[in-house]
Amino acid sequence: MRKWKVLTVALAMVGVVPTTFAQTQEEVLQELRSLKDRVSSLEQENKELKGAVGNQADQELELQINALTDRLVAGTTVKSAANPVSLSGEFRYRSTWSVGDNANNAEHDGSWTDALIRLGFEYEFTRDVTAFAELQAHWAFGDGASTDAFGNFFGGGGFGNFDNGTNTQVRLHQGWLEMRNLLGRPELKSRTGRQEIVLGNQFQFGNADWYSGWSFDGSRWDWDSESFSITALFLSLNSDDGDFNQLPSYFNPHDDDSLYSVYFTLKSIQNTVLDLYWIYINGHGGAAGGAGNSGGALLNPVGGFAGGTAYYHTVGARLAGDFPNVAAGFNYNVEFAYQFGNANVGGASPDINAFALEAEVGLAFGAQAQFMIFARFLWAEGPDSGDLGYIPLYANRHSNEGFRARYGIFDLVPMTNVLTVQGGLSWDIATDWTLGATVLWATADESSAVVPDEDYGWEIDAWGEYRYSEHVRLGAGVAFLFPDDAGEALWFTDDDLQFLGYVQARLLF
Repeated sequence: MRKWKVLTVALAMVGVVPTTFAQTQEEVLQELRSLKDRVSSLEQENKELKGAVGNQADQELELQINALTDRLVAGTTVKSAANPVSLSGEFRYRSTWSVGDNANNAEHDGSWTDALIRLGFEYEFTRDVTAFAELQAHWAFGDGASTDAFGNFFGGGGFGNFDNGTNTQVRLHQGWLEMRNLLGRPELKSRTGRQEIVLGNQFQFGNADWYSGWSFDGSRWDWDSESFSITALFLSLNSDDGDFNQLPSYFNPHDDDSLYSVYFTLKSIQNTVLDLYWIYINGHGGAAGGAGNSGGALLNPVGGFAGGTAYYHTVGARLAGDFPNVAAGFNYNVEFAYQFGNANVGGASPDINAFALEAEVGLAFGAQAQFMIFARFLWAEGPDSGDLGYIPLYANRHSNEGFRARYGIFDLVPMTNVLTVQGGLSWDIATDWTLGATVLWATADESSAVVPDEDYGWEIDAWGEYRYSEHVRLGAGVAFLFPDDAGEALWFTDDDLQFLGYVQARLLF
């Protein structure tokens, strides 16, 4: 088609040229303008024809690519009512070395490596409905591993998945359903199921992320506005009283230990946060001679004691904030808690009537807060005059983030019957490097047959962290413990130096 159009133009020009000699100049110009218009028209038609052919070829190529893609992904398509589906997780490996003697002058030198794997699946069904499930396995290297001829029986899960008392099984760490914009209010949401709970400075509710973590079964309701928030908790605690919930109600009273709480946060004061909370433990206790329910800090019983019961309230207040114009930043956190109630332990009925106070301050220096000094104080009443002492709930004693080793890398200093003071520093020596050190001293608040009227002892820690990439962090630390009389009695060590060191690799995504 194109060659015929070109030939037409050529013939037209042949016909025009001989006649130009007989025409006036004006007529020649008019003929040229007309000829130019015709040539432009022919070029436009030619361009349209060419584009039509190109579009058809592009469409055919796109159809071929789509067909090939469909064949490639046909075997990997995941159909879900949720959109999107997000995958998260954690891989953590930590090797630890311990050197020292116990109270019988027997060495407990050794090393071990523990591992934690988590895989979480988050399902967004609508803008206001989310479901989340997180699987977890936590074990020490060598536990449940089939590496020898007898592994199938003694190391690989033989005899009914027997694993020598270690936790090598995959368990459900979290599994919850969250609904937002309830009753047409964007401030109101609920989360029901197994879930981590982190509130305030994690003095009452933390996630214990340095170890295998804490999660709770129950329902959480939040009203979160710009100026304040309120959290209500209705939780069932893990108890050993033989009450199996799957049995019909006429077999047992279903009196599992439970926790109820209201946690209020005021956010309307500039650079300041005020928390007020109430927590009630309805602890029916455990089986005869056993602990009550899932332990608080250092695995102390939170509910019943040795088959007894405990019913008590915890009320508290927390004030935290920062002054950004003081040096490179000054921050503080002060939290006060009071417990009252009663318990039944071995036929006795002691009252629960105790106080606790924790305070932290930090001062940063440098344009980018590269150097910080901090101090921390904890006082928690011990048992006195027949009353029980302060009962630690779910404080995060030792975190992978933030305050890190809150009460020492050893994690031996108690959070009840204690007065402890510590000071430390952290230094960002480079963009991806942080170093730190802490000195801690602790003493008993009240003496007893188990804890004499002496100090627990001293601990000196040093640690470092290297942020290898966006998701991988490498860390190491050493701790030196100098036990005194109360520490020797509580920790069953001698009075010589105790050493602990670790290296850790952690990947989060």
